[in-house]
Formats: sequence, structure tokens, C-alpha cells
Amino acid sequence: MKQGPGYDTGLSDAQLVHLYVESGRAESFNEIVRRHIRRVRAMIYQMVLNDADADDLTQEVFVKAMRGLPAFKGRADFSTWLYRITMNTTYRFLKKRTASPVELQKELPENRDEWLGTPDKMLAARELDGKISEAIASLTPPLRGAIVLLCLQQMDPKSAARIERCPVSTMYWRLHEARRILKERLGKYL
Repeated sequence: MKQGPGYDTGLSDAQLVHLYVESGRAESFNEIVRRHIRRVRAMIYQMVLNDADADDLTQEVFVKAMRGLPAFKGRADFSTWLYRITMNTTYRFLKKRTASPVELQKELPENRDEWLGTPDKMLAARELDGKISEAIASLTPPLRGAIVLLCLQQMDPKSAARIERCPVSTMYWRLHEARRILKERLGKYL
């Protein structure tokens, strides 16, 4: 499929990076964004638990990636490099935000009411969502990162460890510790 004169979306991420760096072809970077934006935003949202912040940070990640592409050496997969930028950007944001209380998004998605049924079930689900969000928000950023990467994004531990720049055993420990804390805080609700 063509998107412009001579543009092939079948190119690998590395080839798109090379095209962008060498020729400045905006459509090359646009394709990179198209391929990765959903996962980057999902990772960020799962860390910050707020749509507005997730949108702002997603934009910031891609601006940083665009500026950093000339320095990308290809020693790791492009996605690993991009997700590392994502996690670093999110961690910096969370560190700045620790001085102020966490603002959780309290509303359920619109289509959720259809499958929840009765008002009492909807109220119980909203309460549980709030408690889960509070419990996740209370985790330290590295523990929250382990939950996001390994459980919510379903990455393999080796990839998550590369993104976090830590041993695989550390990722397992973080996941175990995060689960222990969440179980402790949510035990009476689940």
C-alpha cells in the first residue's frame, strides 16, 4: 500500500527511522507514530491513570523520539528504545507529581453501562474501579511499571527488563512485590 510517491508502509521500523534521518521524510515518522501510538498511550495511561496527562505525555514521547532519532543506533529494537523513552518520560512526570495528590479519572467508559446492567452493579463497579485505581496509583513508579509492562501490556520479562534497564530477576521481584501490595490493599474487594 502506498501513502505517497514511492512510500512503502511494509518497511521495518529501522528502515523508516533510516529514511526519516537521511531524508527528513515526514511520512516515515508518521508511519512510526501510527504503528506505536496506541501502545505508547496505553502504557502511559496505565501509569498515570488520567486521560489528559496520558495525551500530553504521549505527545511529549513522540517529540522526544523524533528529536532523538538521529542518535538511535539500532543496538536494541526500535520499540524497546521507544518504550524506554515512554517509561522515562512517565517516571519523570510521576516524580514531579508526587508533590501534589494524584488525580484519578473517576468516570467509567461510556459503553460500560450496557454490560454492567443494574444501577447497584454499576455503583459497585465504579467503587471497585476507584479502589483499583487508588491502589495502583499508590505503588512506586518501578512497581507500577512492572504491573503495566508485564501484566497490562503482556510483555515478556526479558523485553520489560531491557526497557527498564534492569535484570530479569528484578522485574520478577517488582511484579511479585506489586502483586503482594495490591492483594493487601484490595483483598476485601476481590
